[in-house]
Amino acid sequence: MRSLKILGLALASATLPTLAMADTGWYIDGTLGQAMVDDNGVDDTDTAFRIGTGWRFFENFGAEIGYQDLGKVSDSIDAGNLSASVETDGLYAGIAGKIPLYDGGTGFYLGARTGMYWWDATGRVRSGNTTVSIDDSDSDFYVGVSGGYDLNEQFGVGLAYDWYQVGDNDTDFSYGVWGLTGEVRF
Repeated sequence: MRSLKILGLALASATLPTLAMADTGWYIDGTLGQAMVDDNGVDDTDTAFRIGTGWRFFENFGAEIGYQDLGKVSDSIDAGNLSASVETDGLYAGIAGKIPLYDGGTGFYLGARTGMYWWDATGRVRSGNTTVSIDDSDSDFYVGVSGGYDLNEQFGVGLAYDWYQVGDNDTDFSYGVWGLTGEVRF
């Protein structure tokens, strides 16, 4: 048992200097793309964007926070001249991982992210001259995957797909967001 503890301490002391030399630190990232919804009678797309910042504790793993706007989606029903729309935005916080597929400062990478999304949604239902507005806010999980190319040690570009669940048990909307991403590392 004592030899296992000594072996563990030796491995930890050999690993710590490597982690200290890893590509860690602060970054800013953003995404511009399309949010798509096909839930609860709403089938629409709108422009979505995300701006955030993060800190990589290790070369391939860190934490992120930021703002995500999922845009405005709407749909109408011809019978009864009825239309509905939902605008959603909010703050997110989570973890993000990145796997470089290269040695050196440039090359392709794969990424993944997950966390909590604190959203605020404003819904409007309109029938003729009558409009009913509903405001709601809550938190739900998000997940995403990405791939891209690091142009150098400070800049990277890519393509991402993120999934956000917004709503309560009565009315849930699943947003799929395809977007172009950019990252600046400091």
